[in-house]
Amino acid sequence: MIRSLRGAWSRRGALLTLLAMTTVVVGGAVAVLGFAEAAGTSRWLTSPLLLLGAVAIPSIGRELATARREEVGLARLRGIRGPRLGAVLLAEPLLTILLGTGLGLLLGRLVVRVAGDAWLDGEPPGLGSTAAYVALATAAGSLLIVLVATWATVNEPLSVQIATRVRPRRATTLVVFASVLVIVAAGVAAFRSREVVDGKPDVLVLLGPALVGLALGQVAIWVLRIVARGATSATKGSGLAGFLATRRLSRADDLVTPVRLLVAAAVVGVLALTGASSVGDWVDDEARIAAGAPVSVPVENGAVQALALTRRLDPEGQHLMAVAVVPNETRLAERRAYVDAERFEAVAGDFYAGTVAAPAAVEVPTLAADTPDLSTTAARFTVAGRLLESDRGLTRGVAVQLSYVTGVDQGSSAEVDLRFTGDGATATGSARLPGCRDGCQITGLSVVRLFGGNDVNYFPFDPSTYRVLLTRIDVGERSLVAEGWRPDPRTVEQASLNRYRLGVVDKDQRVLANRPDGLEVMPLPDGDLPILLDAASAATPILVAGKQPSDPLDVAGDDRVLGTATRFDALPLLGAVGQLSDLPTSMVGARPTVPAAATSVVADADTPDEMLAALTEATGTQARTIDDVRRAIGADAGADQARAYALMAIFCGLVALLALAAGVARHVRSYRHDVASLRVLGIGLGAARRAGRVELVALAVVVVLAVAAGGLLAVRLLLDGLPLVTLPPTALPLDNTPTLLTVVAPAALAAAAMLVVGGRARAVRPDATRPSTLREEEG
Repeated sequence: MIRSLRGAWSRRGALLTLLAMTTVVVGGAVAVLGFAEAAGTSRWLTSPLLLLGAVAIPSIGRELATARREEVGLARLRGIRGPRLGAVLLAEPLLTILLGTGLGLLLGRLVVRVAGDAWLDGEPPGLGSTAAYVALATAAGSLLIVLVATWATVNEPLSVQIATRVRPRRATTLVVFASVLVIVAAGVAAFRSREVVDGKPDVLVLLGPALVGLALGQVAIWVLRIVARGATSATKGSGLAGFLATRRLSRADDLVTPVRLLVAAAVVGVLALTGASSVGDWVDDEARIAAGAPVSVPVENGAVQALALTRRLDPEGQHLMAVAVVPNETRLAERRAYVDAERFEAVAGDFYAGTVAAPAAVEVPTLAADTPDLSTTAARFTVAGRLLESDRGLTRGVAVQLSYVTGVDQGSSAEVDLRFTGDGATATGSARLPGCRDGCQITGLSVVRLFGGNDVNYFPFDPSTYRVLLTRIDVGERSLVAEGWRPDPRTVEQASLNRYRLGVVDKDQRVLANRPDGLEVMPLPDGDLPILLDAASAATPILVAGKQPSDPLDVAGDDRVLGTATRFDALPLLGAVGQLSDLPTSMVGARPTVPAAATSVVADADTPDEMLAALTEATGTQARTIDDVRRAIGADAGADQARAYALMAIFCGLVALLALAAGVARHVRSYRHDVASLRVLGIGLGAARRAGRVELVALAVVVVLAVAAGGLLAVRLLLDGLPLVTLPPTALPLDNTPTLLTVVAPAALAAAAMLVVGGRARAVRPDATRPSTLREEEG
């Protein structure tokens, strides 16, 4: 036991590296899986991490096997073979991997809790069965990889196992084939990403960023070695430092090999950072477009209540604005929004600055029309009239009906009967307006002929001989007589086609006239005569986005006459698809708001607290901030997938750092041996240090170029096919263009890691590179 512990202590560097690598890979896999489960995202986003772990662990296995090479050779000389030798070699990596798996589970659970508290709403889930299976599979795979590397060492010639000096070997055919296979797989993944359907890529596409990074890293190594070999002869006479650096770079070197993992992790980081930045910007733009203002208060009783509240609480129109949105994502032609255009600039004008909807926001105030304000809180409806011409006593009078929409978004009416005793007679009447105490919207009038006792079906008469002048139509203290009115053309046409009274009503006959002293009406012989506001038939200007038909609809979903239709890439409240019009204009003569509409009152950032409190009390709902809208949009679109991918990229970076540190640890002794040999030849430490700096700078430059090229290539070929966000059909397109920061930051970090961590392998202290160390090794 003591001998085993001493042996393990002598190999503590390799064992600790294996422990750290297993902890990071298992912890990263568990963390990404747990976060994906909590966010409802794809669990396969962890696949690049597993791939990089599978590439990094073999080097650690080879290091562990190399550390035990002499022990294996001595065991073979003593006749220890077969299962007994396997048990001896299996014990240390098995215990190390099991310990690393346990630590990885704890690390992953901790990361899930911290990331969940920071990014997600609700309690993060516990360790699921999938995460446990992946952890066990990762541990088993790691052990298998280490055993394969150890088995290769066991089968080496005995002379190699007992040799005191490890010589670099050329890449085997299998290694070259695997490198070419990675490049081919990266190309296939890029091709497959263009064929992704419904945001469900296969595993190869998800592995694409890591494959592209490994491929670019391998190509960078090949190019570096080719350039170094060509530069070796050129640097013979130019300086010893350059010659030594190019000689080392042209050989198979433990410090060059981790470049593949470093480049791959940085490429994944470029993709993750670009994706997270693009998704973040997209969510922010979508939230600002959908919110309409920094604060919004839902109104459950329709557009009438929303408009009435803004008029009552903010009569000057500086802070509150009523909006209504019909977010129809299945029938895009009916997707629309309405805003109080007169208040838009004061309440929400600056809110859209910097968004793609900013050009449309500038044009919203032009939608406002000179329409009558038909909202009222009156309690009574009063009508007065005079009989201008009778029809032999068949008609006793008329019933005038006022139709309106109440503050709870329900259609209602009030009726007043006017009965005349003869030509020139006058009559007056009034009725209550139920439901208008908190505000209602007048939609129109209708006039019905009131017959006497005779059966008019058997007594033909000329309806044009009965005419009434309505001299007073008051709602509270407001007079409606002066408003422009017109008869419903469809009703008049149907009356002219009545087969029982054919010819009695001509569709071109004047049944309504707007006079200075009142409203002259000729009631129809059958049914009522709807009287509509002229403003309801006026041309409605709209702003349009998308390719859907541009025919305007009012808040009730009825057709309106199209005015100007100006197209934009995106609209406030709607995004890339829909039509936007003025709310007061669309409410003139309109029925109750369609049930699919979401009405609200939006408020600017300077809204007084008292005004906002009164608004929430009146509506009985909670105010929503822009952050609330942003979280809702991000959750609906699965924007947390980008965060899960960024989390995975962080663990990929840790894997690359561990692999680089392991390469440095393997390389230190060999490099110091080479420096000691140079000192025997009379070459001082200064030349070795300069050569090391040249080598590190060359490697850092190669890393930066490879990461930049690989990152741009991965973003261009793969990012559109990754499930980082689920875009609804009406959403703005996701801008995946990489920025300078998203490319430079990972490349700079990778270069810094190469310079800092790799610089430790070039630390040539005089006491560690004495020529006497060569005699000690030989002895």
